[in-house]
Amino acid sequence: ILCFRIESSNAHGVYVFAWVVGDTVFVESKFSGGKKVKAGKIIVTDPRGTELLKGKTDENGKFSFKVPKKTDLKIVLIAGAAHRAEWTIPLAEIEMPATAKKPVRQNSPGIIEIIIGIACILGLTGITAYIRKRRRKA
Repeated sequence: ILCFRIESSNAHGVYVFAWVVGDTVFVESKFSGGKKVKAGKIIVTDPRGTELLKGKTDENGKFSFKVPKKTDLKIVLIAGAAHRAEWTIPLAEIEMPATAKKPVRQNSPGIIEIIIGIACILGLTGITAYIRKRRRKA
C-alpha cells in the first residue's frame, strides 16, 4: 500500500525598507506576497547591538521614529515565526541635510503635452498608412 501525504506550505519572505527625512526614520514592511506586516516587532540597535528603541508596525506595515542616536542604525523586523528582516541606515544618511534627502517630485504631463502626444501618434499613423498605400499601388 502506498500512502501519500500532501501538505500545503505558506512559506514566504518578509521585507523591510527604511529611509530618513530630517530627524525622522520611516520604516515600511511587507511579506513577499505584498501583504503588509501588521503589528510586526521593530527593534533598533546601534552597530554594537545596543538596543536603542522598540516598536510595532501599524495596520499598513509602517513605523516611524526620531533618530535616537547619531550612529549607524540597524532596524530589525520580526514578523512571527521565522520571519525576520534587517535594514541598516548608515550615519552618512542620517547626517545628510534634509534638502538633499527630499525626493524629486516629477510633474505629470499637462493637457497641452497630452494633446501634442496624441497628435504625434495620429500623424505618424497617417504617414504610415500613406506609405503602405503607395507601396501597394506600385
